[in-house]
Amino acid sequence: MDASSNIPLKVPFNEKDQAKAMGARWNAESKHWYVPQGVDAAPFEKWLVADGSAVQAVIKPVSAKPAVQAKPVVQAKSSASIDDDIDDINAMLRDAVESFEDRY
Repeated sequence: MDASSNIPLKVPFNEKDQAKAMGARWNAESKHWYVPQGVDAAPFEKWLVADGSAVQAVIKPVSAKPAVQAKPVVQAKSSASIDDDIDDINAMLRDAVESFEDRY
């Protein structure tokens, strides 16, 4: 039986290469595997999704607008403060390297 339209599949990650070799295709936008139109669906039986709700969950469109606005985790510092931080980090690294060199 050839598919008259794309048929969604639920393919586990570790079986993706097998599904691809058999002719399944990946829809990167909706992130799901499917049997393309005109391809025999019988070999894909173990990956066919039984209930429509699971299919809808797989192909549900993603909103381009985030639901929650992200807040900055780090507050902006002045360039002088950043330079001081970089100097402190460099000093710690220099001390660690010297300590390492002294031991070996």
